[in-house]
Amino acid sequence: MISLKKISHFHIYYIGLILLAINLPLSVFGLSVSQFILAINWIIEGKFREKYDRLRREKSVLIFLVLYLVHILALAYTSWPEGFTGKGYNGLDDLRIKLPLLLLPIIIGTSQRLTRHQIKTVMLWFTAAVVSSTLISTGILMGIGNYEIHDIREISIFLSHIRFSLLINISIFALAYYLFTEYRKIRQIERLIYGLIIIWLIVFLILLQALTGVTVLVICSSIFVAFQAYKIRKPALRYATILIFIGIPILVASYVAAKVNDFREFDQINYNELPASTINGNPYVHNSKNIQVENGHWVGLYICQDEMRREWNKRSELNYDKKDKQEHFLRFTLMRYLTSLNLTKDSAGIAALGSLDIKAIESGKANHLFNNKFSLYPRIYETIWEIDLYLRGGNPSGHSVSQRMEYLRAAYGIIEKNPMLGVGTGDLQHAFKQQYIEMDTQLTQHKRLRAHNQLVTFIIAFGFIGFLLILWALFYPVHLEKKFRNFLFMMVLIIGLISMFNEDTLETQPGVTFFAFFYCLFLFGQKE
Repeated sequence: MISLKKISHFHIYYIGLILLAINLPLSVFGLSVSQFILAINWIIEGKFREKYDRLRREKSVLIFLVLYLVHILALAYTSWPEGFTGKGYNGLDDLRIKLPLLLLPIIIGTSQRLTRHQIKTVMLWFTAAVVSSTLISTGILMGIGNYEIHDIREISIFLSHIRFSLLINISIFALAYYLFTEYRKIRQIERLIYGLIIIWLIVFLILLQALTGVTVLVICSSIFVAFQAYKIRKPALRYATILIFIGIPILVASYVAAKVNDFREFDQINYNELPASTINGNPYVHNSKNIQVENGHWVGLYICQDEMRREWNKRSELNYDKKDKQEHFLRFTLMRYLTSLNLTKDSAGIAALGSLDIKAIESGKANHLFNNKFSLYPRIYETIWEIDLYLRGGNPSGHSVSQRMEYLRAAYGIIEKNPMLGVGTGDLQHAFKQQYIEMDTQLTQHKRLRAHNQLVTFIIAFGFIGFLLILWALFYPVHLEKKFRNFLFMMVLIIGLISMFNEDTLETQPGVTFFAFFYCLFLFGQKE
């Protein structure tokens, strides 16, 4: 134990890093408090001349700071005053949110470097917090607490399910790394605990149905296997490992391709032979212009609204003409659900529904496949459905994947107008608003968001000149510090970069803190 009298500024710094790691999966407020502790301790410690000299020597830290500097420089051509201090997203807000890109490299880069054991301690505390968060989420899924869950991804209550899945992946590969590299040094019970936690986190990741997280797991698992194969001396075992490395992505790609082929097996319809009325004699509507399908069946066929309204209102407290619990119009959710079971959209179809089906429809589930909480396939199906609908001209509103495709279409239009310098740090929101009007998007107003792709967002804001500067600031320090062979750092970097293709990772406090913390910890904070 360290006595209070012997606590140094380094000890406070070390504890601050641990607190920051713990709060990443648990508390946004805790992230701010942890960084405040680190900053205050750094200031009180003094030794500014020594820190200044270290910064001058540590060129990699200065280069990484260019990432933040680009944001400051781009204020020069941000609109005034809207882009600086206007309502909603503005330039000053952007600089505030991204302060970790300025503070963490300076604090970590000028502080005493941590030993391998201390880095491991930080990572184990982080993993313990991630596991705690997964257990809390599992409790919510099992009905503990007063949380009403309409989508399984809502069980991640502390941060977005996508960001949570990235943190889970970091924990998985940190434990796998320590398990393999320290296998002979650690006790058997410790190996067992590491192994069980890895298995649990993989199971939970699949349960969470975050496709970004599962994609990261597959890619990084292949890299991990390749990393281990490189160190195997026995040729037969090395080649077997390489086959696994090659086989994992091939198997996953084959599975997804098979599901896409299954999805595109639509019912062949002869509209002249369709029945004109229900068993009760009421007329059917067969809408050939409705391009939606569920499990190969056409949503626009066998529709009798009057019968559905009457029978549904008998069985549910949610009115047929109102919205479900996910704020979609209930009648559309109902029609898709009935179609997924190959039932007619009339009184007979609703009569065939069980009580669990009624609850599923009320909660906003549009396909009976989505009732399976413990399978990843419903999420894969939903993604294929969204892409298919969008490519055939459907409205992307309310569908995460197809919305992202529309966001990128808008982003491309903005980049065409401002290719070299971009629109500036604070004008992203205004640029997207104008672009959506010009392209006459089908997106509803509250769904007209930004790119959801960090790399594209950089190009929009700073143009290709700023984008190239940012890439240099991200990758050249890795070369200077010779960290390409540091497995944990490379896992963090790869996970962060993959997330940037699907999220504006650095546009929110949890996202920018996650990336800046791990990047700086392994690049600037660890002794060789």
